[in-house]
Amino acid sequence: MSIFNRVSITKTDVLLVCTAFMAYTGMYAVRKSFLAGQYEDMELLNGFHFKTLLIISQVLGYMLSKFIGIKLVPEIPVYKRFGAIVGLVGFGLLMLLAFAYVPLPFKPLAMFLNGLPLGMIFGLVLVYLEGRKNSELLVAGLSATFIFSTGLIKSTGIWLMQNFYVGELMMPFVTGLIFFPILVLAAYGLSKSNGPTVIDKELRTERLPMDKKARIDFMKKHGLVFLGLVLIYVVLTVVRDFRDNFIVEFWAEFNLSGKPELITLTEVPIALLVLVICSLGILILDNKKAFLLGIFATIVSAVLMILTTFLFTQGSIDPVFWMISSGFSVYLPYILFHCLLFERLMAFLKYKGTVGFLFYVADALGYLASVGILIYKEFLYTSSSWVEFFTWLNLGSGALIVLLVFILLWNLKETYPKPKLKKWASLQKVKFFSW
Repeated sequence: MSIFNRVSITKTDVLLVCTAFMAYTGMYAVRKSFLAGQYEDMELLNGFHFKTLLIISQVLGYMLSKFIGIKLVPEIPVYKRFGAIVGLVGFGLLMLLAFAYVPLPFKPLAMFLNGLPLGMIFGLVLVYLEGRKNSELLVAGLSATFIFSTGLIKSTGIWLMQNFYVGELMMPFVTGLIFFPILVLAAYGLSKSNGPTVIDKELRTERLPMDKKARIDFMKKHGLVFLGLVLIYVVLTVVRDFRDNFIVEFWAEFNLSGKPELITLTEVPIALLVLVICSLGILILDNKKAFLLGIFATIVSAVLMILTTFLFTQGSIDPVFWMISSGFSVYLPYILFHCLLFERLMAFLKYKGTVGFLFYVADALGYLASVGILIYKEFLYTSSSWVEFFTWLNLGSGALIVLLVFILLWNLKETYPKPKLKKWASLQKVKFFSW
C-alpha cells in the first residue's frame, strides 16, 4: 500500500478546512477590499501617495492588533471565540462605511480603526486547526486565502467599480458586506467543530492556553531559535505585504490594468501549488525532520526569488511569469511558517502551548517592518516605480533570508546539542501514518 493510502482524511478535516477558508476570506473582504482602488485624485500630505497613507494607517492598526493578540488570543476561552470573530470583523466593516463618508482628513483614521480588530482573526481561526495530525493540510487550506482570496477580493472590488459603477470610496464597504454572511456562517461552523483527538494530542502535543508565565517560560527555554525564525518571517512578511498591497499598481505599470481577472488568475496556480506542497507535510510523522524540511524549502524559495527576479531585470522572462514566480517564492515559505514550521516546532519541543502565541509575536514585528518599508519607499526611494522598488526588495530579501537560515541552523545546533538530537532521531525516525 502506498504511503498516500495510509493518510486518513476525515469529514471533520474537510469541514474544518472549508469553514476556515470561508471565514478568513470573509475577513479578507473587510481588510483588503480598499486595495482595489488607486485613489490617484486625492492628496492629504504633500508628496505622500494617498493610498500609501491609507495602507500605513490600516497596517498600524493591524500591527497594534497583533501586539494585543499576543496576550488576548492565547487566553480567550472557547465559548467566546464565535462572538469575538463576528464582533471584530463586524466592527471593521462598519469602519469601511465610515471611510466612505468621513471627510478626507479622517479617512486614514477610519482605516486605522478598520485594521485594529482584524489582526486577531487569524489566531482565533487557527486555534480550531492546530495540534491535529493533519494540521498541515488544514492550515494550508486556511493559508491559501492569503493568495487566492486577496486576488478574489481585489477583482471583486474592481468588478463592482467597472460594471456596477460603485464609487471608489464605497467599494470597500460593499465588497465586505457581500462576504460578511459567509464569515458569520463559517465562524458558527468552526464553533461547533470537535477538538483534537487523543491520537492528535499524542502526535503533536496537547495545545493549552498560554498565560504570561507560560509565555515567559517559552522565551527563556527556546527564545534564541524562535528569534531566528521570527527574523526570517519578518523579511517574508515585508515582501509578501508589499506585493499584496501594490499588485494593482504593478499590473498598471505592465499596461494590464484593463484585465482585473489577471489578479485572480495569476494567484490561482500559486495557491494550488503551495497548498499541495504544504499539505504533503502530513505524510511525515517525525516532527523535527518535518521542521528541517520546511527550513530547506525556505532557503530554496529564497534562491528562486533571487534568480527569477534577476531574469526579469534582464528581460529573460515576461511580467506575468515573474509575478507568478515571485509570488510562489514568497508565499511557499510564508505559508510553511503558518502550517508547518511553528506547528512542528511546538511538537518536536513537546511544549504544551499554542501556536497562536508564536504567530502573534512574529506577525506584530513583521507588520512593524512592513510599515517601515512603506515609509522608506515614500521618503527615501521616491524616484523609483512600484515595480522597480519591488524588484530590489526581492533581491535584497532573498539574500537576507539565505543568510538568516544559515544562522538559524547554527543556533539549532548550539541550542540542542548532538546527543539530544541523536536521541530524538533514534526515537522518531521518519515514519508515515500506519494506524
